[in-house]
Amino acid sequence: MDTLLDIRNLSLEFRTPRGRVKALREISFPIRKGRTIGIVGESGSGKSTILWAILGLLASNAKVTSGEIMFEDRNLLALSESGLQAVRGEEISVVFQDPMTSQIPVLTYARQMFDILYRRPGMSAAEKRRHAVEMMQKVGIADPESRIDQYPHHFSGGMRQRAGIAMALLTGPKLLLADEPTTALDVTLEAQIIHLLQELKSELDTTVVVVSHNLGLIAELCDEVVVMYAGEVVEVGEVRQIFHDPRHPYTRALLECDPARIEKASRRLPVILGDIPDLAKPQTGCIYATRCQRAMPICRTDAPPVVGLTVSRFAKCHLLAGPHHDPQWPPPPDVLTVPMGESVAAPRTVGRAQGELLNVTNLNVQFQIMGPVSAWMRGITRRHVDAVLDVSLSVRPGETVGLVGESGSGKTTLGRTILNLVPAQNGSVTFENREIRNMAERHFKPLRRDMAMMFQDPVGSLSPRKSVRALIVEPILIHGIDCPDLDAEAERLADLVRLPRPLLARYPHELSGGQARRVGVARALALNPKLIIADEPTAGLDVSVQGEILNLMADLQAEHGLGYLIITHNLPVVRHISDRLAIMYLGRIVEHGPADEIFRNPAHPYTKALVEGVPNPDPDRRRTHVSISGEVPSLLRRPQGCDFVTRCPYAQDRCRIEKPPHSRITPDHDHACFFPLR
Repeated sequence: MDTLLDIRNLSLEFRTPRGRVKALREISFPIRKGRTIGIVGESGSGKSTILWAILGLLASNAKVTSGEIMFEDRNLLALSESGLQAVRGEEISVVFQDPMTSQIPVLTYARQMFDILYRRPGMSAAEKRRHAVEMMQKVGIADPESRIDQYPHHFSGGMRQRAGIAMALLTGPKLLLADEPTTALDVTLEAQIIHLLQELKSELDTTVVVVSHNLGLIAELCDEVVVMYAGEVVEVGEVRQIFHDPRHPYTRALLECDPARIEKASRRLPVILGDIPDLAKPQTGCIYATRCQRAMPICRTDAPPVVGLTVSRFAKCHLLAGPHHDPQWPPPPDVLTVPMGESVAAPRTVGRAQGELLNVTNLNVQFQIMGPVSAWMRGITRRHVDAVLDVSLSVRPGETVGLVGESGSGKTTLGRTILNLVPAQNGSVTFENREIRNMAERHFKPLRRDMAMMFQDPVGSLSPRKSVRALIVEPILIHGIDCPDLDAEAERLADLVRLPRPLLARYPHELSGGQARRVGVARALALNPKLIIADEPTAGLDVSVQGEILNLMADLQAEHGLGYLIITHNLPVVRHISDRLAIMYLGRIVEHGPADEIFRNPAHPYTKALVEGVPNPDPDRRRTHVSISGEVPSLLRRPQGCDFVTRCPYAQDRCRIEKPPHSRITPDHDHACFFPLR
């Protein structure tokens, strides 16, 4: 009686030029009222497809071949288009992954919310506006009376996501679907959104379904978990059962691959070898058999039994029941069931005697915000903002330096300035003791062979008109390097980054996120560089693919002595791969030192907030408060004193009028705070 939505034996396929892709096969699980359900699994497992099937928003080439989706007493799959329109938004609503593409850029939030309430003819315009303002206030948007008349581009990423949640809850739906609601957000904003969803669920008595590959978010937010793999549900259970006693080998492998669950810093991370199978081909036996470390011959021929473990929990595996039942499965929690990957070279030691590969000193980058005439008419004397302010850091050969901070802190601008893609106003950038700041391009171009960049968007940074083979050898052609056999060189680089050679004939849109990332690594290595600046190298990747990319980068560093500057806001990842960390806030380095020391005992309040802001993939360690509230201030309104003063819980009067200088704790560890935590 308490079931709100029941998915029964749902099967779905997509018609493609390669044949029929069986995206969902015999999916069954209930969604109970007042609960938060998490759906987890790697990319391509069918998580989002379930949401689109519930909403009736499947692509035109999709076909439901069997099953039902019962919402209360209605089968959503049998409703007409007008019937679905009556359900969508009113009774079932959705929060999309990317608020910038799901919100209309040319309409104010007031207009967009009025359009959502068009089915309420009894409400006057004033009542609709009041209701919309109240909802924006509930999701934590300051000054909602005026901000509701602004456009999406006036909002930051976190505020846009809050506005998206407000619009989704505007009609008081019974069921809220959230598709990767925090993927594009920083750890601090992610924590705020998690707490917001928890509060709204309790206040509005809404049932929530969250799709995510972020295990920390699922552990913090959800009551029950559905684990999917390659279009099938492999395990269902209460959140504590799934995280503390996973029974399916895939569930266990996913949890073991999460960097946030690995307490001791490790240069190598566990990985699930192989890829999700091609669902356009016939599948027999267990769908996970090709990647499972415990696969038996029967797993490849016979479908596994559905084993009911408790009233509300089941898993599909031969190890759990039947003639091949293994009473020793699962092993103790401290036993790894997935490999760490094989290292191709012994790790290199980083010593001071090697000297500095890159040295940045007091770098200042300014962006002009208006022309001289506009400034004169407005009486403004300062026509620019400081995007990077007095930054100093260094990278030695064979060393990894992590550059960490929220969006808008200036990390990517710093990386682009180092590579001479953005001009700097003051300071020094030296590469192998040679000054390169604002160097003329004709002089800098030869140095680009030794300095490469991995861009944040692995597919967007690749030309869609070129094959992978052409993309990999493109840097060689641009720099006019003599190479008698480009095909052989492309194959060598593909082998180096463990990219299957058949993929060389494909185009970027035909690659997975992990494969596209490997192409980016191969391009960066084509000219044998000494320094690689990697901008969010694991953004948007599943935990197992993150491990593969980071292990690959560690192997290449060990073999070639590469220096890495890793730009990221993924703290669980950067903890494992970095020798030193530089914490950046509003364009300024606020703390810098050895990675293990900063994580163990941070000195700056902002660093502490970042470390505590990471959601822990353990439902027994849910946070009761948000480490810091608010967002990074606009560069147009930089505080007079300490940049962090508007969000710092330890701020005092001195912090509001003076900018703290850098102070040393040890020769390798410094901070910019008047009242450090150590």
